[in-house]
Amino acid sequence: MIEAVLVVLTKAHPGREDDLDDWYSNIHVRDALRFRGSIAAQRFSRSADQPMDLPEAFDWQCLALYDVFDAERFSREHWDNALTSRMMVTNAIDDSVLEDYHYYPLAFRDNDPETPHTGGVVLEQMNAAPGREQEFREWYADSYLPQAAKRPGVQSAGFAMFRTYGQMIPTTPSHNYVGIYKVNDADAWQAWQDTPLLADAPDVDKASVRVTNWEHLTDKLTKDAVQNPTSEGLAAEEEARLRMGSKVLTGGAEKLGAA
Repeated sequence: MIEAVLVVLTKAHPGREDDLDDWYSNIHVRDALRFRGSIAAQRFSRSADQPMDLPEAFDWQCLALYDVFDAERFSREHWDNALTSRMMVTNAIDDSVLEDYHYYPLAFRDNDPETPHTGGVVLEQMNAAPGREQEFREWYADSYLPQAAKRPGVQSAGFAMFRTYGQMIPTTPSHNYVGIYKVNDADAWQAWQDTPLLADAPDVDKASVRVTNWEHLTDKLTKDAVQNPTSEGLAAEEEARLRMGSKVLTGGAEKLGAA
């Protein structure tokens, strides 16, 4: 059973995008899924097509979603192993700001459980209006999400909230709530181009609303697939480690939460 979804945004130092992708997809995800508490992970890349104008400061390039069954354990494994041989980190990553937060599910709908998710993700990030937390959660789970889940191309819809429990880094996110919509239609994002139901709802902090569109980058990788790898998977990981070599971070583990 999924306890939380770890939502991770990443970006590379200029000119190091390929190095970051190689490390994250072939090394880092596998290292993380070897840790206790994890179930599966998948990566997505920022699309050129976006449903809303984004501020220049929003320069994240990739999104990763981890299904986690024990957030506290998963975080502790990171604290204990970051920058060791069990979790080497490429110096291609821009870690000046970390965006790695566990969000705990409040509502979920799957329109077609038997069809695999092969597309991208529309990610909603928002806060409740001041003093309207309970009203916002009820409105989103009972009214907004069921309707949004019916939008063309949406396979599943999830609503989750930030809690301080089990977090990996000692900061709080700028958005306390996320809506995660997995889509199998490349044009599904267009349904979010005008979001009056979300941004204009009285229980939502309108200024906080951010909706982004992410394209499929890697297939979903499960813990079982890492523990019982194919020869191709092993070769890809070994080759990526050779390419990375000594181009790794040697400091910065203090940015994670204290064990």
